[in-house]
Amino acid sequence: MRKLLLVVGLCVCAAAHGAGKPATAGKPNIIFLLADDLRWDAMSCAGHPVLKTPALDRLAAGGTRFQNAFVTTSICAVSRASILTGQYARRHGVNDFATPLRSLDVTYPMLLQRGGYYVGFIGKWGVAAQDKEYCGRCAGSFDFWAGDMVQTSYWHEQTCNYITNNGTTARTNFFCSCPPQGRKGDGCGPNGPHPALKDPVHAETEFVPAKIRSFLDQRDPAKPFCLSVSFKAPHGPWQGYAPKFAKDFEGVDIPCRGNVTLAEAERQPAFLRASLANEQGLRMLKNPEERNKLFHQYYRLIEGLDECVGKLLQELQQRGLAGNTVIVFSSDNGHFSGEHGFFGKWFMHEESLRVPLIICDPRAPATRRGQTSEALALNIDIAPTILDLAGLPAPAVMQGKSLLPVTPVREEFFYEHLYPHGPKPPKHIEPSEGVRTRDWKYILWVDQTGPDREELYNLRDDPLEMKNLATDPSHHKQLIELRKRCLAYRQELK
Repeated sequence: MRKLLLVVGLCVCAAAHGAGKPATAGKPNIIFLLADDLRWDAMSCAGHPVLKTPALDRLAAGGTRFQNAFVTTSICAVSRASILTGQYARRHGVNDFATPLRSLDVTYPMLLQRGGYYVGFIGKWGVAAQDKEYCGRCAGSFDFWAGDMVQTSYWHEQTCNYITNNGTTARTNFFCSCPPQGRKGDGCGPNGPHPALKDPVHAETEFVPAKIRSFLDQRDPAKPFCLSVSFKAPHGPWQGYAPKFAKDFEGVDIPCRGNVTLAEAERQPAFLRASLANEQGLRMLKNPEERNKLFHQYYRLIEGLDECVGKLLQELQQRGLAGNTVIVFSSDNGHFSGEHGFFGKWFMHEESLRVPLIICDPRAPATRRGQTSEALALNIDIAPTILDLAGLPAPAVMQGKSLLPVTPVREEFFYEHLYPHGPKPPKHIEPSEGVRTRDWKYILWVDQTGPDREELYNLRDDPLEMKNLATDPSHHKQLIELRKRCLAYRQELK
C-alpha cells in the first residue's frame, strides 16, 4: 500500500514510548467503537444471510453480544450526546444538531481522564459539529483528538490539515483544508472520491486506521487509555465505500423483512407518509432494483468498517495490548430498508431504534466468551459500563446502568424524539415518545390528535409491528397502562 498518512505520527517515535508495555496495573485499556446508522442485524454474527463481517464476528466470539440493544433517541446528534453522558435527551438538553453539551465534565472520556486515563477521540463527533469554536474546545479537552466536523468526510486529500494533524500538540487546529468543492457530498463524487480532491484517502480503510496508530504511538504508556472511534460508515452518502469493494454484492437480492410491502406502507398515517425521506422508502418498494442497488452500497460501507476493526485488532495484537484492552462496539441508531415504507431512522420502530452492541473483554473467563444476552440494553448504559470497566463510579446524574456483569437491568424503557427537523414535509420528522417493554410497544405522536395519535403493538405476536392495537377494545387496558407509564417517564427522567 502507498505511503499512507505516515506524517500523522512521524513527530513521535513509538519505540521511544515503549509501545506494548503494560498499562497501569489493574486498569484495562478501553476502546469504544461507534458505527453510524448500522442496523442491529447487519452483521454475520447476528445471522445476516448475505453480509460477512469477520472482525465484528471475532469481537462477538470473544465477548458478549446483546441481542436487545436500543437507543433512547434515534438520531445521531442526540444519541451521541446520550452515549457520552449516559443521560436521556431531556436531561442532557441536546435535541438537535446545533445544541452543544452543557458540559463535557460528566462525559465518560473526561471522567476517565480525571481517573488517570489517557483519552482520545477519532472520527465523527456529531454534537454541535458545525460550531468551530465549540469543536475546538472539545479537541482541547482530550489528550488526543482526531475528530472531524459536521457529518465528517469519507475522503480527504492526503495533504489535508485534518489528515496530517498529529492529534496532540496541534489538536485544537484539526480543521479540514481540502478544497471547498471537494468537501461537498462528504468528499464523495458519483463514483468514488470527489473529483476536486487530489490524492484522496479513504476513511475506514485508510486514514482512520492511521489515526488509530498515531494515537497508540503517542499515548502515555504509564497510563491506561480510552480511545473512542466514531466511524462515518455506514451513514450516507452510500457511494462513499472504498473502491476495493465496488463489485461486492452485484446480482445479490437484498433480504426483505415481511413488513417491506406496499400495503404496510399505505397503512401508515398520512403525517408519517409525508415525513422526511419517506418518498425514497416508497420508491424502493415500487422498484426493488433501486433498493438492491442502495443496499449493495450500504453493505460495502459495512465491509470497510469491518476491515478497519480487523486492522485495529491486528494492531493491538502486534503491540502486545490485546490481552488488556476491552472493546465495546455499537451504533448511534438503526436504519430502515423499506420497512413500513420508511427510509432513514427517527421513529420508534424496531429497525430504527435497535442497534448492535458487543462487549469484548479479553480478561473474562472462557465461559463468558461468545455468549449472547437477552438483557434490554440502552445507549445510555454505555457510559456507566465503560466507567465500571475502569473501576470508576458513575455519577448520580447518569441515568443508564452498567451492563457488568451481564444481568437484566430493566424490563422496559422510554423513547423520545422531539426534534422536528423541518417545519413541514418533506423535511419534517414527526416528534414522538413511547415505552417499549419486552412484549409491548406504545408510541405517542405528540403533536397529533385523533385515532392515529397512538400506536400499540404486541411484539410477541407481531414482531414486525404490522397490527396497531391502539383502537382495539380488547387491548384498552394495556393501552391505558402504557400511556400512564409514558407520562410517568416524561416526568421522572428530567
